[in-house]
Amino acid sequence: MAGVGVPTHLASVIPGPDGVTRCRWATETGRDLTAYHDHEWGTPTHDEALLFEALVLTYFENGLSWVTVFDKRDNLRKAFDGFNPAAVARMTPADVERLMTDTSIIRHRGKIEATLHNARLLSTDSLSRLAWQHQPRRHHRLRSFGDGRMVSPESHRLSVALREAGFRLVGPVVAHSFMQTVGIENGHFEGCFRAAA
Repeated sequence: MAGVGVPTHLASVIPGPDGVTRCRWATETGRDLTAYHDHEWGTPTHDEALLFEALVLTYFENGLSWVTVFDKRDNLRKAFDGFNPAAVARMTPADVERLMTDTSIIRHRGKIEATLHNARLLSTDSLSRLAWQHQPRRHHRLRSFGDGRMVSPESHRLSVALREAGFRLVGPVVAHSFMQTVGIENGHFEGCFRAAA
């Protein structure tokens, strides 16, 4: 969930220098993520490549900070052919070995191998179809960092569905973060200009 690591006593939204009120994490977590917050994070998408990218980057974040992944995002896009599932599905063990020597990306064999494996599953299934059927029926209100959550009933169900389809590295925490990233669940805090979107 966005805002992890931000002290809970702080206001969850703040006005920016441009006068726009947005989620505090966009500017207060050691990196200016304003453009990402305003135009990408939480924007609903059904595009298979964008969904695949969001899922992969979410499990690449495990054990790291989002800023680390964010800073390597363009290199990861290049390494995984723009996260085109069909192109990634054609990658071979030799590509895995090549990526393990690429210092511009996060070199984690299990995550790289899971990415190739998961891409192959998308040759016969739609990530959009699998994911969007778990959209919450009711909005979970986020007024403070204390209202945040790492999992939800829907993320548990999505995690089960993805694992049953054969996906790797897709536990409920990854599923929940993924759902917020791609707009399946609105994770913007109340008062943020994007919360009502």
